[in-house]
Amino acid sequence: MVVSINKQKGFVLAATLWALAIMFVAVGIFNAYVQRKMALGLKAKAHLEQTLDQISTEQTLLYVLNTQRMTRAGITFTPQNMQAATEDGFMPTDPVGDEIWLDDTAYQGIGDTYFSIQDATGLVDVNAPDLTNLELLLNQLEPNPVVRTRLINGLTDYIDSDDLINIGGAERQDYVAKGMTPPTNDYLRSPAELQNVYTWSEWLKSHPNVDYLRWFGFARSSVMNVNAMSKELLTLVIGLSPEDAERYIIERRTNPVAYVAELGGRYRIPVQPDFEERYRTFPSRLLRLSFWNKGGGQARTISLQLTPNGLLGPWQVDYEYSVQSVNNNNEPLAIRQSNLFKPTLGDDIRAH
Repeated sequence: MVVSINKQKGFVLAATLWALAIMFVAVGIFNAYVQRKMALGLKAKAHLEQTLDQISTEQTLLYVLNTQRMTRAGITFTPQNMQAATEDGFMPTDPVGDEIWLDDTAYQGIGDTYFSIQDATGLVDVNAPDLTNLELLLNQLEPNPVVRTRLINGLTDYIDSDDLINIGGAERQDYVAKGMTPPTNDYLRSPAELQNVYTWSEWLKSHPNVDYLRWFGFARSSVMNVNAMSKELLTLVIGLSPEDAERYIIERRTNPVAYVAELGGRYRIPVQPDFEERYRTFPSRLLRLSFWNKGGGQARTISLQLTPNGLLGPWQVDYEYSVQSVNNNNEPLAIRQSNLFKPTLGDDIRAH
């Protein structure tokens, strides 16, 4: 009888231990499930906040671009002094010190959103009626004159409406023979379309140093703004040394040239007779806005034209695309000159 009772106690103990073990396993599984769901929820919340921050930054910039005036240095928040007009009735374009620069400089927006604005006339325009600036760029990037001719003529054939083939170019039959999408016989609409041009697709792949997403524009303008050009383009197109180009980028924040010929005097470079026709010093209304988040994710680019008196609205979007951004933790230049994004200047205490 004692043995039977001990057996029963042993069975109860074993059953209790098994029940506890099963319960601990179930609790562990449930805890892992809850943790996983919480992590997904926090990730979704962070993604939503990033998206809202990007949209808020974008809408704020669009408002600023349509309500504030420009100087040679960029967008300023300082009202125009109407009494400062010249005898000819022109308003001064000198910088005042609080500008948002239009040369793709990185700024901090709302939350973890960064942004940059690029004047499209600070880029080499592949849709320009006069491709002289593109030719100058290719002269520095491609030593083979035959290849340079093929690139220029291939681009011309892609855009023009006829079926005549320029020397080294390509028309519909050449694209079909190579299994490529035929040319649109129209202006290029975005940087990605340059990859579809017969002579350019392979050349870009073999020249990864050519940052065509940043260097090339599509605004159909033959005139470039030297006060919005990157260091690379000031070197490759204008002819400044890398050191002088970097020096001028710093200098133009407060003292941008008013006439292109001034560059020749400041940095002792040859000034061509057509410089004043091919280059400008004041921003255009053709802009490229870029938005991204610290740590990577989707980066958005919007190309637009400001049309303050337009029937269809104060701006018109030419193209928009998104790409996967690299993990970029570089600190951008905060907008310390203005109160545009004052709550986000390094001391944003919101919990994420």
